[in-house]
Amino acid sequence: MSIKFITDSGSDILAPHDSRLNVLPLTIRFDEDEYKDGATITHHEFYEKLIESDTLPKTSQVTPYIFEEAISEARSDGSDVLIITISSRLSGTYQSACIAAAEFDEGVYVVDSENVSVGEKALVTYAMQLADSGMQCADIADELNSRKQSLHTLALLDTLEYLKKGGRISKTVALAG
Repeated sequence: MSIKFITDSGSDILAPHDSRLNVLPLTIRFDEDEYKDGATITHHEFYEKLIESDTLPKTSQVTPYIFEEAISEARSDGSDVLIITISSRLSGTYQSACIAAAEFDEGVYVVDSENVSVGEKALVTYAMQLADSGMQCADIADELNSRKQSLHTLALLDTLEYLKKGGRISKTVALAG
């Protein structure tokens, strides 16, 4: 049985990409302006706005309805579906995917990447490689849930300002650098 993949734009997977993959955009708000990540705003435009803005952007998860639509489309040819989401500690996207997946009797599997960006992308890429080798969807989901525990992402930041503004670190930690 063939496998289709769904992830969110937190994976930073840019178009064009494998036709088996559907990347659903997170919503980004700068003040009153709303954008769909990767669809109505590019990464370059996002970072320009981030530098120019006095306030941090707000993000919104992919809704259960959007996931349900994507799953229906992917399942239309009988394919199994593997959804890999941004970390549930950073977004409600995983929960939205689980709500949508519960509407289907079988063939839909959801994995919380417990990562973002390159870490999430690495799991998506690995899942597609496993599918190419003939592994079944349920087994791929199990493998990802096992393998993600050994995946570590290191980020080097020019500034801690945005982490401080977003409440991810204290002012003291930001000052200490």
